Amino acid sequence: MTETGNLYADLSGFYDLFCAEVNYAEQCAFTKRVFDAFSASGGQQYLDLACGTGAHIQIMQSLGFTSTGLDNSAHMLEQAASRCPEAKFILSDMSSFQGNEQYDLISCFLYSIHYSHPVSNLKRTLKRTFDALKPGGVFVFNTVDIDGINNCHFVSTQVNTTSSRLTFVSGWSYAGQGEVMDLHLSITQERADTHETTDNTMPRVWRDRHTMTAVNIEHLSRWLIETGYEVTLLEHDYSSLQAWSQNSFNIIVVASKPQ
Repeated sequence: MTETGNLYADLSGFYDLFCAEVNYAEQCAFTKRVFDAFSASGGQQYLDLACGTGAHIQIMQSLGFTSTGLDNSAHMLEQAASRCPEAKFILSDMSSFQGNEQYDLISCFLYSIHYSHPVSNLKRTLKRTFDALKPGGVFVFNTVDIDGINNCHFVSTQVNTTSSRLTFVSGWSYAGQGEVMDLHLSITQERADTHETTDNTMPRVWRDRHTMTAVNIEHLSRWLIETGYEVTLLEHDYSSLQAWSQNSFNIIVVASKPQ
């Protein structure tokens, strides 16, 4: 049986299993190093955009940050609030969040900045983050240049629960021109027991597609500078703060708000 819909809502309870290979601790340690190196705002108020189930927030709290998470999925935020009951959460799209809070550090990982679509929304997201930062604050996120999108590269993860086996597949596709790229997602749920069964609901397959914004680094850097940011581009290496060599397509962006 094949179903369509929002996988992040339908299977939010399994999200952490699918992301088991993501090294959240390494990403958060890197974020703390970026903060120590670039921030001059004097506080530790932290906002994570597209926070999902709150894995980054949980670790950043252990590093001393007072944390807030933002996501457009109520189902994801339910998981995050259960994991981090002392944190604040905002149900909103990245391009339209509002509030009186001012942050010292804002992050957006797992390439989620590309969810701001179309380009006009991406520019609005950059403006929202700039306005939400204190002077001297830092916005850090990762991105992929359109020239580096490999339409043949799909990532597959398989996890087992007590009753079923789940296979999660994701991958980008890009037509080669324009500002649109697509994130394709699918999940297949099969019985863990391979013996015959009268359960006609297995296997179940969910398919979903998210339209995302394709950008190149030159344009993105220009939009950040036009917004008011000072921009530093780093290699996509969470083990060190290494300047971008301009030979790779996955980049970490550090955008600092001047004092």
